[in-house]
Amino acid sequence: MKHLFLIFSILVFVACGNKSDKINRSIIGMRFQHFKQIKELSTYTKISDTVISHKITTDNPTHRILHLSNQVNNAIIFNSISLDSVENKIYEILDTLFISHSNKLEFVTIGYCSINNGNDENIIALVEKTDSLKIQKIKKIWRANINSQKIETINGFSNIECFNEFFEEKYSL
Repeated sequence: MKHLFLIFSILVFVACGNKSDKINRSIIGMRFQHFKQIKELSTYTKISDTVISHKITTDNPTHRILHLSNQVNNAIIFNSISLDSVENKIYEILDTLFISHSNKLEFVTIGYCSINNGNDENIIALVEKTDSLKIQKIKKIWRANINSQKIETINGFSNIECFNEFFEEKYSL
């Protein structure tokens, strides 16, 4: 009986763990004007987004990172941006990253980290909440790479600094 319970537990764990991966693969390549047009994202709420430009063509953003959230996950959607015949923006999903809400002391930040003191709006970080301007504990970090069109894990945080986008300095008179 113990073996049957163990096998059942493993199957449930594997099935639940692969759900985000199935959503990830199923929406890659989809095009939309608003993320709610994608059925798999309909339960999510927009948290933030940031646009990314090629260094040469800074006037027109070429990519966007969209941060969504629901009761279970943070969904990071990496999109390319194009225009239709009447100049409406069309987003195409290039890659996705799902981060579970497993720890209430952590949050996702996008565009508030720098590598070697250079601002990099492509950086996505899972960090520990803090009351200070500078984030002390980076848990995991990724980069939305516009060349490979993938979200890639960055290993090693020694030259990376993240700032608390929610920091409010308290002034006393």
